[in-house]
Amino acid sequence: MTTERRDLPSRRNHRTQKVRIANQRTAYISVHDDPAPAELFIRVRGVDCTSEVVGLYDVLGRLASLALQYGAPLEKVGEMLMGAKFEPAGPVQLHARIKHCTSLPDLIGRHLLVEFCHRADLAHVSEPKPEEEV
Repeated sequence: MTTERRDLPSRRNHRTQKVRIANQRTAYISVHDDPAPAELFIRVRGVDCTSEVVGLYDVLGRLASLALQYGAPLEKVGEMLMGAKFEPAGPVQLHARIKHCTSLPDLIGRHLLVEFCHRADLAHVSEPKPEEEV
């Protein structure tokens, strides 16, 4: 069985979410802005971010992107990442709907599921109501 890789346009928009975990690490999660995202970029910063940590998250983003481009369901990718437990973990700042995580992969998985798969049950804060037009 041969599966075709999804071609992405040469020019595409991304939605980027900046988060801070336990006041230790800042992450930028960028997802191809599409109803069915097929690309994920992860950039991390912090005092504990060695070149190995930065490289590991770059590889994680590339692997998730490749899986999505070959047809893996976004919900499965998110569920695979969610639930990992290691430091830094704890309170999440700068995300409107997610306020706690057990690790950065847990946060990324939860972010994908809440924002793109409409899994409101995994959010800590309800979706903001659209502002009424004046």
